[in-house]
Amino acid sequence: MNQNATFTLANPDDYINTSTIFGEVKKTILSKDFRGGQVSNLFGSTELDFSHADLAGVAILDISQGFGEVKITVPRDWWVETDTTQIFGAIEDERTDISESYRSSKILVLRGTSAFGVVEILNSND
Repeated sequence: MNQNATFTLANPDDYINTSTIFGEVKKTILSKDFRGGQVSNLFGSTELDFSHADLAGVAILDISQGFGEVKITVPRDWWVETDTTQIFGAIEDERTDISESYRSSKILVLRGTSAFGVVEILNSND
């Protein structure tokens, strides 16, 4: 038996998992090592505020929604990539200045499907 073995458990605060049906979720993520998660909306909305969060490398956020809305507020030094399918939907990148994030190693990847849904990306106020 190896007496020197160590185990590292994932911190649940580093992942998010939200589901709404005719409802609303508002979350402020404070994780300093955000890893990703899932967002599901059916006639609902989800607001995620990453203003005080951080990530190392790439984090993937899966979005599945029908007739929903997701608002994501990210720090100015995060790069956001979208790899989603929009069916009568839209991705609205409302960030005012993305030049700081252009060469960032902090990458949030949005993927999934939105049918009659909107994904809105905003800058944090920091």
